[in-house]
Amino acid sequence: MNKRLLAIDIGGSKTRIQILDTGGNILSEISGVGVASAIDDTAPLPLLDELLSDISDKTDVVAVAINLGGKNTDQVKNTVLAKFPNALIKIFRESEGNAAYALGDEYGASVILMAGTGAIAVGKSNGKFVTTGGWGINIGDDGSGYDIGLQAIRLTLQALDGTEPLTPLAKYISGCENVLLAADDPATYRDTRDKVRENIYPLDRQHVASFTKVVAEFAEQGDKLALEIFERVGVNLAKLVTKTYQKIDGAKASVVVTGGLIHTRKYWAEIFEDRLSDMEIRYVADGLLLGTRRIVKELYDTGDKKQ
Repeated sequence: MNKRLLAIDIGGSKTRIQILDTGGNILSEISGVGVASAIDDTAPLPLLDELLSDISDKTDVVAVAINLGGKNTDQVKNTVLAKFPNALIKIFRESEGNAAYALGDEYGASVILMAGTGAIAVGKSNGKFVTTGGWGINIGDDGSGYDIGLQAIRLTLQALDGTEPLTPLAKYISGCENVLLAADDPATYRDTRDKVRENIYPLDRQHVASFTKVVAEFAEQGDKLALEIFERVGVNLAKLVTKTYQKIDGAKASVVVTGGLIHTRKYWAEIFEDRLSDMEIRYVADGLLLGTRRIVKELYDTGDKKQ
């Protein structure tokens, strides 16, 4: 039997599964929609089940490590167990920092910033641990992909209620070419506002976060509103990092930044780095999967290899 390991990263927007050999080398990868949720449940997760069904020779899978960017631990674990009942399984919430700390160990960093649909930082130094940000939808995650989408919507609506010309980004999000001016009939206002809502909805986490790509595209064109949003991203993410290392020892620290937002860093990295000028900063794509690979390899190496 060719034993295999699975490193799984489940977020609010995307799920990625890397299939590894027992040496931790990547054999293949599959991805799909994120199934992380703020509420745990016992109900099955059809989308995750479908992804796992794409893995051939399931009896060869001997260890699974899952980094979960939500609270539905039991729901995810039960779905995975149904597919791989004999495998060693370790599941941990992203906010616990397991994958992030493993990533930090890889690069010798004391602070790890996870900037994706959500935004959360963890720190570790001298036996002390701390977590900042990541409080959740609508109440936290400043500087995250969700926050970018939410800011784009809010600022667009504020612009519609004002008198200044709309930027191209505001026009795209609202579906309007001009601000909402006084009308002869109140129904005209009502109908226009209803159409704006239809253009924006649904306001679920995944859809709102999807506006990040739109904001980046307009930032590339020099859109004032888009650039303003990304400036806030740089400020807010730097605040997360600063609060984190101040709580562990306050000394000079190094930070690893990972998550989907690093692909937009050309628009926010300058202000982010200026505010963290005394720190060594690394940007690592797929960092949480890297950390999860380390964890599943350790799980296999220290677990029961007889299965």
